[in-house]
Amino acid sequence: MKTRLTLVATAAILAAAANGAHAATAAGTQITNQASATYTDTTGTKTVQSNTVVTTVQQVASLTLSAGTSKNGAASAQVVYSHTITNTGNGADTFTLSQTNAGVFSMANVVFYADANGDGVADDANAISVTPSVAAGASFKFVAVATLPAGAATGATNAVTVKATSVTTNTVAATAVDTTTVSAGASMDITANAFGPTALGNGPGVEAAALETKTTTAGAMTRFTLYLNNNGGSSDTFNLQASTDGSFGAQTLPDGWSVVFKDANNQVITAATVAAGAHPVVYAEVTPAAGAVVGTTDIYFRAISPTSGANDRIHQAVTIVAANSLLELVKEQALDADCNGAIEGSWTKDPITVGAVPGACLRYRITATNKGATQITSVVMSDNIPANTTYFDANAASTLLGSILAPLNGLVGTITANVGALNPGQSNAVQFGVKINP
Repeated sequence: MKTRLTLVATAAILAAAANGAHAATAAGTQITNQASATYTDTTGTKTVQSNTVVTTVQQVASLTLSAGTSKNGAASAQVVYSHTITNTGNGADTFTLSQTNAGVFSMANVVFYADANGDGVADDANAISVTPSVAAGASFKFVAVATLPAGAATGATNAVTVKATSVTTNTVAATAVDTTTVSAGASMDITANAFGPTALGNGPGVEAAALETKTTTAGAMTRFTLYLNNNGGSSDTFNLQASTDGSFGAQTLPDGWSVVFKDANNQVITAATVAAGAHPVVYAEVTPAAGAVVGTTDIYFRAISPTSGANDRIHQAVTIVAANSLLELVKEQALDADCNGAIEGSWTKDPITVGAVPGACLRYRITATNKGATQITSVVMSDNIPANTTYFDANAASTLLGSILAPLNGLVGTITANVGALNPGQSNAVQFGVKINP
């Protein structure tokens, strides 16, 4: 009788092979294969098994590196380029980082840093030349920080070729080219409420004292209006930050406090791109903790370019008052050169530098406003006659509400206005004059 024989091959990966491409099989995967046969003879149908063979998948190195970009930078400044390595191999791998650069000028220095969140800013000051282990299919983000030489000429270009090489197989690598063109550098100057040479905070550096103090209650937001003035020759992007540490050695806020930055359209932002010569407005909304204690807290705002390092800080403050007793007090001054009780120019909170000579007069205006939700009572406004002046008022001190007490002309002392009650939104103003000692 003729024997009929059928062979059947079985393997752990056959089931997945029929439908096209799949992710690379992980290194170390064992592929097992065993054959079986059925046959019929005079005694019936029988099945036999072959031995099992095992194949271990070897690691294959593969990677991609995100494309390079182009930026402008000033001589001696830094430019920062973001990159992402993706491990497209079938096993965990590490990658060495290297660079070459050439062009009209050569970079003074190129250093790599980890950038875990991909925000274009180095995570720390620890330079790296090799990535940590990157799992198959995972990515690693980093930045290349290049320093332009001091003598780089405007318009000159440089190309930095960034290279990532597999440690597993050093013949496998990927490259990206970052191009830098020398331009007049960007700069940053933050001012409050306006822009221009007379704006609060105009000029480089942080102020020793707060330019403004906003009054609010615990848990209630207050808003600062800032202008980002790029007085340099090129566009740049500036990260927006807040801290109670004026040096920004740490970006710290009191527990439970928050700061949100918004653009002119009231959209939340964390950075702003500012063209050369532009001065966009940015709002900094500060919300103290619900349990914040009564008192004044200095707060600083900073705009800093992660690319060029251009930055500025501005010094502001927030005063917390008891809920439902929110009294805002604003003091202004004006020159009264001939001491006739009429001001020259307009009221201002800015310093007076022109015309304030011995024998001239100054006028002060103090405005109290109830910003709370309920009536406040027993309001008393007072101000001391400043040093190097005496009280002098051709028209006598005045108040919109209540009664006022003032020294005689030529004397010093205190101006006191017994205002009484102020309803929500109601204001009272006090005016008086002083003469600069001749």
